[in-house]
Parts: sequence; C-alpha cells; structure tokens
Amino acid sequence: MAEPEEPARRLVLVGAGHAHLFVLEQLALERFPRTHVTLLSPHAGHLYSGMLGGLITGRYGREDAYLDLRPLAAKAGARFVLGSAVHVDIANRRISVDGGRQVPYDIASFAVGSEVRPTKVSSGDTLLAVKPIDRAGMIAEALEKLPQADPTVVVVGGGAGGVEIGLNIKARLRALGRTGAHVVLVDRQRRLMANRSEACAREAARVLAQNQVHVVLGMEVEEVGTRAVRLSAGTDLSYDTLVWATGASAPEIFRASGLETDHAGFLLVDSTLRSVTDPAIFAAGDAATLRRFPATPKSGVYAVRQGPILARNLGLALRGGASERYRRYRPQPRSLVLINTGDGRAILSYGSIALTGRWVMRLKDRIDRGFMRRFQRLADS
Repeated sequence: MAEPEEPARRLVLVGAGHAHLFVLEQLALERFPRTHVTLLSPHAGHLYSGMLGGLITGRYGREDAYLDLRPLAAKAGARFVLGSAVHVDIANRRISVDGGRQVPYDIASFAVGSEVRPTKVSSGDTLLAVKPIDRAGMIAEALEKLPQADPTVVVVGGGAGGVEIGLNIKARLRALGRTGAHVVLVDRQRRLMANRSEACAREAARVLAQNQVHVVLGMEVEEVGTRAVRLSAGTDLSYDTLVWATGASAPEIFRASGLETDHAGFLLVDSTLRSVTDPAIFAAGDAATLRRFPATPKSGVYAVRQGPILARNLGLALRGGASERYRRYRPQPRSLVLINTGDGRAILSYGSIALTGRWVMRLKDRIDRGFMRRFQRLADS
C-alpha cells in the first residue's frame, strides 16, 4: 500500500516589501513543492520608495512607481489577502488580521517595512509620514491643495530620505508657481546624513543651500501642534504642511508576540534571516535586525540583497532542509546611495565619495526604472 502523501505546507508572506518581491519572483519561476502560499498585505499595490522624490515632482507617474500585487501573486501561485496583520500567535501558528480573520501558517515571513512615529502629535491631517511608504504618495497631492500663496513646509529628518523629500518638495512648489514658498529641514543631529560620510554631509548641505532649503540642525521636535512644532530650544516653528521623515520605528506586529526583538522592537534574526526565537518565522528588510550586524541600516538597498537569500531559505525550510544548507546574509560594508535633488540632478554617496550631477540622476533613473520593470513585466507576462 502506498504511503499517504504529506499534506501541503502553508507559507504566509506578510507584507510586500522589497525582499518579498524576490520571493514571489522565485515562485513564479519555480513553485515550492506541496506548498500553499498566501500573500497578506494591507494594500493592493507596492509603491517603490526609490521613486518617491520623482513622484513628488511629477517626474514619475503612479504607473511608473506602482506595482499591482494581485497579478504578481497570481503569477506566483499565491492567494492574495487584503488586510493588515495585527498579531502573531507562534504557539498556534496563526496570524490575526484586522477584522478578526485568522491566517494559519507553517512558515511565515515578514517584509512589512517600518514606520515613523512622531511624538506628542495633535496635528491631525496637516502631518504626512513617509512610512509606511504607501502614505508617501499623498505628499504631492497635499502640496497642490495648499491654499497659501507662499506656504511653509517643514520636513523632519536629515537623513537621505529627508534631504531628498525636502529638495523635491521645493522643486514641486516652484513648479506650481509658489516661488516664495519656504521649505525647512529639521534634524536633531548636528550634521546632515549622520550615517553617511562627511563628504556626503557637505555635499547635501551645499545642494540644499543652492535650492534655498533652510536647514535647522541639533534641534529635536518635542511637540507637534496643528500649525507649529515646538523645538528643543523652546522656539516654535510654524508650518502649513509637516512631513515626518525620521528614522525607522518598529512595526507593532511583533509586540506581545513572544518573538525576541532588539531594544527598538525590530524582530531579531540570524544571518539566515530566521527568527532567533522561532524557526518557523523569517523576516527581512526594515522589519528585522540582524543579530550579528545590528547596525545594518534600515534601507531598501539592503532589503534587495536579502531577497534572493530569503527566497532560497524559505524553500529549504518548507522542504525540511538542513540548516547548514541555508544561505547566510552578510551586509555589504559600503552601500551606494543616490539622492534625487529635484532639479534634474542627484547626489551620489559611496564610501568617502560624494558628488552631484545630471549623470547621477540618469544612473538613478535607470536603476529605479529597471527594478520596477523587472517585477511589472513579471506580473504582466
């Protein structure tokens, strides 16, 4: 008598971050055997963060920077579930979704990105956060609706994201005829681009000054009101629109899950991108912190490198492969950062090198469009 076939394993991909796009691509090319795959996402599409600056200025349309997840999931043989994961029950291997639904899993992988959480906020709809990234698409729309002839836009965050957003907001307002508009960039650090080289900080400061974006450094935003922010010096800075572009905050999903996190609440994973607590849980991108390399930046540059490794290791986990066969991720010591300055140029930062030019923007455009075309074509094929 033939032995009964093993039941299918259930893989749940929570979130459609960069790393999970590579998992879906692998599934479209070669399905994991005897596996039922579910893609769970609070949004029907993936908005590519690398094109955010161009979305603000109108360089890119939504069709350039947006990936429809439903056909991509279908191509990968995955069931698509629209909803937000709110809790992980590792004892019973279930993920709770808003609205009361439960999604069971044998293996679950998280690429849910990160969030930004302004403190002491009472500003209502005048504040726009750049993470989760889906909200960032509202920035251009908000700028067009500003009733003031010469509005003031405050951007909180002096990293690569904040610098790019500030410059592209200035460019967008200029294109809208708001030539007297004020854009102010605020950061608690004493220099811009604190996690990049001194050369990059100097270049960013030069380009911001050239484009008349005012910079306030060494000041923490202590309170956010409806039309002003209170700075740590005790001064108030008025605004018409506030954009919050500070560093990543951990997603709430891991709180009270029983999974070990770092001090900030990000899921702690080993070099195979597997939870140090539960071998049935994987994570990549901004949502995770590497135990061996905890200082790895929360950036899409690293998530993209993790994607193919995650895809391989998920396949091995579903087949019961030995852990020594898993691929291990080691973050690159230097990363290339390209910052769209909104004026047809971009800043290139790599190691101690920092420079600005139109050719850099052409390079960034080619990389970003190529990344999106890779997955858009897969979904359309």
